[in-house]
Amino acid sequence: MKTTKRRRILLLITAAVVLVSGVFLAGCGSSGDKKSGDLDKLTLQSLWLPQGQFAGVYVAKEKGFYEDEGIDLDILPGGTDVTSEDQVENDVAQIGTAFYSSVLTYQENGSDFINIFQTMQKSPQWLVTKKDSGITSGKDLKGKKVANWFGGRQYEFYAMAQKYGYDPEKDIDWVQQDYTMDQFENDEVDAASAMSYNEYLLLLENGYSEDDLNVIDPNEEGTAMLEDCLFVKKSWAEENEDLLVRFIRATIKGWQYTAEHPEEAGKIVYKQGESATEDHQIAMTKKVVEFVAPDGNTDEIGKLDTDALQQTIDLGVQSGLIKKSISLDKSVDSSYWEKAVK
Repeated sequence: MKTTKRRRILLLITAAVVLVSGVFLAGCGSSGDKKSGDLDKLTLQSLWLPQGQFAGVYVAKEKGFYEDEGIDLDILPGGTDVTSEDQVENDVAQIGTAFYSSVLTYQENGSDFINIFQTMQKSPQWLVTKKDSGITSGKDLKGKKVANWFGGRQYEFYAMAQKYGYDPEKDIDWVQQDYTMDQFENDEVDAASAMSYNEYLLLLENGYSEDDLNVIDPNEEGTAMLEDCLFVKKSWAEENEDLLVRFIRATIKGWQYTAEHPEEAGKIVYKQGESATEDHQIAMTKKVVEFVAPDGNTDEIGKLDTDALQQTIDLGVQSGLIKKSISLDKSVDSSYWEKAVK
C-alpha cells in the first residue's frame, strides 16, 4: 500500500511538472519560435551598391525590424551588371528597388510588376551648372552640352526641353556622363546630371560651395519623374499578402528610424560595403531623407501619391520613355501599404 501511494504521488508530481513546463513554453512560444529559425525568407534586390539611398532597408535589418515581423530578409547589392527588374522577373528576388519610370518600361513590355511602395516622393536628380554659365533653367539648355547617364535617366530632362518648345534630341548636345563629376569640373560640358544626395555632395566635398553652382530642379520645373520604389510581381503579392504587408511595415519603421537618426543610419550603411567614405554616407543619408520624408513627414513614408505617379506616366509618354499610357490602377497597388500603416 505504501509503495502504491508513493508511486501515485510521484506520478502526480511528474504530471504537474510537465503541465507547468508546457504552460511556460506556450507562454514563450510565438515570437520565440519565429526567432529560433521559423522566419519567412525574403530576398530584396537592391538597385545599386549599399549606400544612403537605401538606408531604410539596411537600418530595418540591422535593428531587427524585419525579424520582429517574422521575416528573414536577404538584401542583394546591385551593380552595373545587375538589373533588379530582371532579378525579380527571374524569381531570384521577390522584391526589387528600381526607378518607377523604369518599372513602367517593363510593365509596357508585359512584365507582371506593380509598384507597392514609393520610396522617393520627389525626384532627386538635378542638373548643375557653374554660376557664371548663365544657365539657370531648362529654357537655357538649347544648344548646350549636357551630360547624362542615360539608361532611362534622361527622360525628365527631355520633358524639360519639350516644356520650352525645343526638340530634346536635336537641340541639346548630349554627352555620355561617367560616374564622376570630372567632365563638369574640367569644363568639358555646360551642365551635368547630379543626384542631389550623391554627385552634388561630391562637388561640395571637392571644394565647390553652393554659391558656385546653379541647380536646375525638375520638381520646380514641373517635369519631375519618380525614381526609387519597391516593386513585386502582382501574382506573387496576391499569394503573399500578409508577408508583403509585414515587410512594408518593417521597411517604414526602418525609414522612420533613419529620418530620426540619419548619422547612425549612415554608419550602418557604411558597414555594409564601404562603397564610399563614412562621412559621405552620412551626408548622403541626410539628403535622401529629404526625398523620402519631405518636410519631415514620416507618417506617409512609402505612400503612393496618385498625382505624382500619374505625372510620371504622362511625362513618360510625352518624352518617349513609353509608347502609350499605362493605367495607374494596373501599374501600382496601394492596398498593401494602406494595410501596413493601419
